[in-house]
Amino acid sequence: MTYKHILVHLDSSPHVEARLDAAVALAQRHGAFLRGLFAQGDRNATSVIARRSSDHLVEAASRSEALFKEKLAASGLQGQWHGLTHGEYNHVIREVIIWSRFADLTVLGQYDREAGSQAAPEELNEQVVLNSGRPVLVVPYAGRFAVIGKRVAVAWNAEREAARALSDAMPMLEKADEVTVITVLTQASSSAAEAPRVGVLDHLAFHGVTAEQTHFTVTDIGAMDALLARAMDTGADLLVMGAHGHYGFPFLHRGSGTRHVLRTCPVPLLLSH
Repeated sequence: MTYKHILVHLDSSPHVEARLDAAVALAQRHGAFLRGLFAQGDRNATSVIARRSSDHLVEAASRSEALFKEKLAASGLQGQWHGLTHGEYNHVIREVIIWSRFADLTVLGQYDREAGSQAAPEELNEQVVLNSGRPVLVVPYAGRFAVIGKRVAVAWNAEREAARALSDAMPMLEKADEVTVITVLTQASSSAAEAPRVGVLDHLAFHGVTAEQTHFTVTDIGAMDALLARAMDTGADLLVMGAHGHYGFPFLHRGSGTRHVLRTCPVPLLLSH
């Protein structure tokens, strides 16, 4: 399995080059066609109302296209750049969702509040994950990630979202050097007796993936922080997780754990819903 078509979202935030470099490296590793999509909000209200680009957005798009083509030429990859015609808020979100549906993997950037109008809408990542029907890779705004997927941590609770993420991440897992499956339990779930069933390690083995599994029990709403800490302990350069699942924590509102991880995950995060 492999990703043949990767979409990377581009804007004029200070972190876009690191995100593009990460997407280029992934495309090289998987032999993928790389498509760049420039989409960001337009701070010029008159242009937004008129559904046309302001001079500011035109200039930002031109710089984005030049950067993308420079990186593409240096990489030897096949690819193409596209830019949205205007930056109305909902238009940006809707178009990135639609473009993502025609890619095997979409690369987005973690939202950075300090980037302001240079970045895409804050809700973009969550909405693309929920509505594109495709896996989304979110690259943190802090740091550079030339290597993604050598050491992978997988959040696993055997729910639908986790199963979807596991399947969507299989091209990464099959190429990984190390895979660790992390299961977070509550006190109630850890004490419940269950009949034996085929395990996730058995399933991964059929794909040629050798993995280790670890689990631990939490008693409070710090479950997502505990998951991130355990993933960091494994030295992971990628965390795979199902989005908007409860992960066995009845006291968490649906989606709150996903939003927390989206905001705080310090390594690239592959999400599926």
